[in-house]
Amino acid sequence: MKNCVFLLKSAFLLALLPACNDSANETKKNAETLSQYVDSVNQVTPEYTNTYWASIDSGYQVRLREINITESEMNDADRKKLEESKDQFETMKVAYTAKIKEARDKKNANDYRQVLRTSLFGQGKLGSDMQFNFVTAKNILSVYENFVNTVADKKDDYTREDWDEIKVLYEALDTRKNEVEKDLDSKDNFKIAKLKIRFATIKALHRGGSKGEENKKAKEQ
Repeated sequence: MKNCVFLLKSAFLLALLPACNDSANETKKNAETLSQYVDSVNQVTPEYTNTYWASIDSGYQVRLREINITESEMNDADRKKLEESKDQFETMKVAYTAKIKEARDKKNANDYRQVLRTSLFGQGKLGSDMQFNFVTAKNILSVYENFVNTVADKKDDYTREDWDEIKVLYEALDTRKNEVEKDLDSKDNFKIAKLKIRFATIKALHRGGSKGEENKKAKEQ
């Protein structure tokens, strides 16, 4: 009877061995799959957007969940490999996050400049190429009027960076004026001269004030 019991127990344990081996193999396979996934992400050309990173993170989380099911059965070597993959992914996450922020900040800076250009020259008139071909001898007076009047209206809201960009745009407009001046009506030329004096006065009074205020706030922080 004892021999029968022993044989039954032995048979039961032997039946468990394939299942244990399958589980161990599955765990090892999952760890390797995660490692391969992280390596593959590092090898592709990155796209620094939140959408792109979300797709990468989603793939990672799916593979990580598969490992978590059998992680308790993992041997030391596979566990070490898993931790290395996790560390590698976290390092990659930090790098992507920084690059995404950098790309977003750059886009916001470009958008801010375009908003300023649109405000000073009108919708669709001046892009990042800074081409002033839309300014002619016939419309240049109205362009100056809109520019100076807008600056006058918003002078208290401009930051130092705004004034720096305004200065660049104003100088570019002046360059265009020199190009069309031979065809410019003398009366318009006289009115533009008055607008230039008005702009110079506004800039002298407010651009310096903006810088001083910003420096004061910086020191208080």
